[in-house]
Amino acid sequence: HYSGITPKMLLDVNNRIESIQLLLLSLIHAEDVIIGHSAENDLKALRIVHNNIVDTSVVFRGDNGRKYSLKHLSNVLLQRQIQRCGSSGHCSREDAEASLILALRRAKHGSSFRLKESAKHQNVLDIFQKAKGGDQTDNGVSGESSFAERNVRSSVCIGPNDWLTSRSVGNGSQHLLSCESILSSMAMAAPSWLASKKPSRAGVLWAKLICEGSRDGFKNELKKLDEIIDSLVTSVSTDTPILVIFQRNYSKTNDLTRQRKAATCVWIQEEEWKQYMSSCRNCEALWIGSS
Repeated sequence: HYSGITPKMLLDVNNRIESIQLLLLSLIHAEDVIIGHSAENDLKALRIVHNNIVDTSVVFRGDNGRKYSLKHLSNVLLQRQIQRCGSSGHCSREDAEASLILALRRAKHGSSFRLKESAKHQNVLDIFQKAKGGDQTDNGVSGESSFAERNVRSSVCIGPNDWLTSRSVGNGSQHLLSCESILSSMAMAAPSWLASKKPSRAGVLWAKLICEGSRDGFKNELKKLDEIIDSLVTSVSTDTPILVIFQRNYSKTNDLTRQRKAATCVWIQEEEWKQYMSSCRNCEALWIGSS
């Protein structure tokens, strides 16, 4: 069942291509549908012509014409790892099953079952800074403008250093404040920058506050979180919309995902990764403010 046939493997083989062709043609009829991935290579090797082909390398071709590997399609769309043993070859039966499942799901779900093209990473604050809103009137003066266009206050980011690095847009009206843990005193800068009576109040604030969740520190982290939420409610104007999102196990999930992508053979933490991924995706959101 493994590809990568070597001359040594064929030393005692008496079958010839003609006998293989006869066997296949006795099983496959003209109206049958052959499903495979890059099936033209197999058909060329067999010297067989067949008109009814579903080729998953064509069905799932990217918008830019890119041809994706069966391993990648199976990993992303089926959450199923195949061809994990590198140069040792891969199981042709496993490949055939993956192609069949991909084709069947595409038939069931339609064109929505496909790889999502990788979107270019965009910095939210960068978009906010550059946003141009509103319609132009006949005299060329802007009509109703967006908040991003009308805002003259600064933008503020609060969070870990590595996260702040990817949020900087090189604009003088932006403040980056390092805060490695929610227990840091800097965490209280979030409600402080939004306090309604401050002349330096931020126009937009984006914060990422980390809770380690250790046994000893968890109660203190929850207490600090309550303090921040309470301060947001009491010190920030009610016409300031605030969205608070709680996401569990992000760091652990991110680490496992990187390990999973780098795995070249059997990866024994698949079930653990699925559990963490499910937990991480189930976020909780809390809106504070009236508009």
